[in-house]
Amino acid sequence: MAKNKMMTPKNTLTPSYSRFTTGLSCALLASLGMLVGTTANAEEDYDLEVTISKKGEVSKNQVAFVPFAGDSNTSQTIQKDLQATPLKVTSEGLIGQPHSRDDLAATLPAWQQLGIPYMVIGSSKSVAGNTTITFEVIEVAKGRIIKGTQTVTAVDSKTAAHKASGRIYELITGKKLDLNARLIYVEEKGSGKSKTSALVLVDADGSNKRVLSRVTDATIYSPAVSPDGRSVAYSVQLKDNSANLWKYDLKTSQLTRLVEMKGSSLNPSFSSDGSKILFSSTVNGDADIYRINSNGGKPELVMSGPYEQVTPSYAPNGSFVYASDHASPNRPSIYRYNFSGSPVQISRGGYATNPNYSPDGTKIGFLSGRNAAIMSSNGSILANFGATGLDEAPRFSPSGERVVYSQGAKKGNLVIRYVDGGKVTTLPTDGIAKSPTWVPSAE
Repeated sequence: MAKNKMMTPKNTLTPSYSRFTTGLSCALLASLGMLVGTTANAEEDYDLEVTISKKGEVSKNQVAFVPFAGDSNTSQTIQKDLQATPLKVTSEGLIGQPHSRDDLAATLPAWQQLGIPYMVIGSSKSVAGNTTITFEVIEVAKGRIIKGTQTVTAVDSKTAAHKASGRIYELITGKKLDLNARLIYVEEKGSGKSKTSALVLVDADGSNKRVLSRVTDATIYSPAVSPDGRSVAYSVQLKDNSANLWKYDLKTSQLTRLVEMKGSSLNPSFSSDGSKILFSSTVNGDADIYRINSNGGKPELVMSGPYEQVTPSYAPNGSFVYASDHASPNRPSIYRYNFSGSPVQISRGGYATNPNYSPDGTKIGFLSGRNAAIMSSNGSILANFGATGLDEAPRFSPSGERVVYSQGAKKGNLVIRYVDGGKVTTLPTDGIAKSPTWVPSAE
């Protein structure tokens, strides 16, 4: 694409500033203010040579979303995605309906008068069965297209829209967002011998529900998904009260028994490279922590003691956290262990269990008393989401921006929320929902 000679790519923005009067003609504004972009994922930012200095007082996260040209459903999905994030997104009070930098050139100074920090413009089209979305995120005051023109493509419009939304969010915040990640959870129905327990896969908007496995007069526990999204490990507890560890291949539907030990094997957790699985087992009476290759083999005892040690969760750096009541019976705390030396307690007083790390290792979701909560890796409470009715801890999404947990002991729901705020999404389920976790998307 040819570049306007008045514009040059810049790694560090150093725009020139001029004042405009409202009487300037659109032609003059266009000649001074032509925006220039690049192809998708370019690393340069592009500046408009002239901006105005008068801006209103607005939130730094406010975003003007101009409905995209093309398929209206695709545009609405992107808008809905963005409005659920902590960003403050508006489609009101827009100046025209620009869909590209050329459309925007003449009216940019008027947009700058609004004082909205960012705007998103773009379009979608369907070609050979694929949906392609082209868009630009503009830092309005500086007339800058962040990272140039972006393009995403997918085999269906919803997947493409989610990819575009995640990229828009990343361009504005610097944080990745996997909106095509799915959910796996346990769904229970009935009671007694007629009780069923099912392992369910569903899109994060509640669509495309699929039952992976179902057992009767038995219980499925604590699914954990491999980092590549290919496998899910979980426990099945039969009538004899033993719980064995299994692995389900999401691509081939192959089911493999990983662990067959006396006692119950529960709470699997994959290492960050997917090669190992931690779990707890009562094979020796009290629950101890073991490690096994993710493809099976002989379990290795990691730590034991005359007290309960349960719910291990791998950290990105290879250490792990777990819950134990050895300091105070029936009042567990959360500890960190590096496979050597002594464990370090990180929760600070009170009942704390079911820990799990965020992908970057800076946060831990856990059960605080009966509340779903998040703490920093050093134990400081960052968020408390209240009682769930099921004693469920939040689980982090693949990018760490969102969490999911179950709510409701009689009528089950899945609750999805952003760690930093934003809209709370509640997905009703057909039974009692337990232990939801995330499945990263393929892209």
